Amino acid sequence: MNDRHLTVADLITTLTAHDPLAPVRLALSPEWPFEHYVGAITATPHIPPTPDHTETPQREQRGAVWIGDGGQIGYLPAEAWVELHRDPDDCRPGAA
Repeated sequence: MNDRHLTVADLITTLTAHDPLAPVRLALSPEWPFEHYVGAITATPHIPPTPDHTETPQREQRGAVWIGDGGQIGYLPAEAWVELHRDPDDCRPGAA
């Protein structure tokens, strides 16, 4: 999934492919990767996120859901960092 504008539905769909009892963590600071707990989750239904230059003008804004940082645990495992930085096109059939 290359779309940077992940929706709640996209996140739910992605997460259903994983063990429902596995802990969820945030991977922050890509050059010096840290593992963080997921913090509070809230929504601003009538206040959209800050727009960027890639959004299409016809897209209806519906507010946003915010996932907070629950605090640092330690360094991100190297295997997780590698997977997070892998090019998704490498998984295509016939990709060299």
